[in-house]
Amino acid sequence: MKEVLKELGLTNNETEVYLTLLRKGSISVNEIAQRSGLHRQAVYDALDRLLEKGFVSFVIKNGKKYFQGIKPEKISEYLKEKEEKFNSILPGLIDLTKLPREDTFVEVFKSKGIVKTVYSDIINEFQKKSGDVLISGVDERKFMEEDKIALCQHLKKLQKLKCMERIMIKDGDTYFVKGAQTEYRWVPAESFNPTPIYVYGNKMAFIIWGNPNYAIIIENKNLADSYRKQFNMIWKISKKAGK
Repeated sequence: MKEVLKELGLTNNETEVYLTLLRKGSISVNEIAQRSGLHRQAVYDALDRLLEKGFVSFVIKNGKKYFQGIKPEKISEYLKEKEEKFNSILPGLIDLTKLPREDTFVEVFKSKGIVKTVYSDIINEFQKKSGDVLISGVDERKFMEEDKIALCQHLKKLQKLKCMERIMIKDGDTYFVKGAQTEYRWVPAESFNPTPIYVYGNKMAFIIWGNPNYAIIIENKNLADSYRKQFNMIWKISKKAGK
């Protein structure tokens, strides 16, 4: 619950204060501090920001402020308003992406959800123009452990777009994710690099497993074409993977 509220833009302190108000109703700053375990000044700061965001309100009784959290269902209205504001500027933001810019565009992502980020970028790219995804350095066990649902959904989307995956895995590895959209080839173990590399359209994506995981997406036509050529050369001399 707390993590979802944080994803909506609330800080740790704001989340604690808001949940305390939902549990206890209309209470004073002193009581909020006692029940949330936060310092009084931290409570004041959090309340100021929550008031600005519309998550809390207050009443004055006997000259003293008592705060209460808005009903949770009203958060939907808050989010809808934010979405409408964003949609109003979306055409302008899209126009900015069409302005001349450098040939190379690099994005770095860090989180548990970086695999979904790469999948999403691949699908967005192929919605413009269908093609193949060329992937090396893959151990499917890691992807299944990381996010099995996201992987299965991604493969279904590739099928729907009539796109294919060509994947190079370590020689002898027989852990496959079944599907008509994917073809595997074995490369010698001494040549296998365990860093997954994707090439699709004019882009390349690198996944770096660690704590946390990283994804680097590079948009550069010459780089993508160069890696695509190298991949195809190795693909031609590699062995078809099978049980």
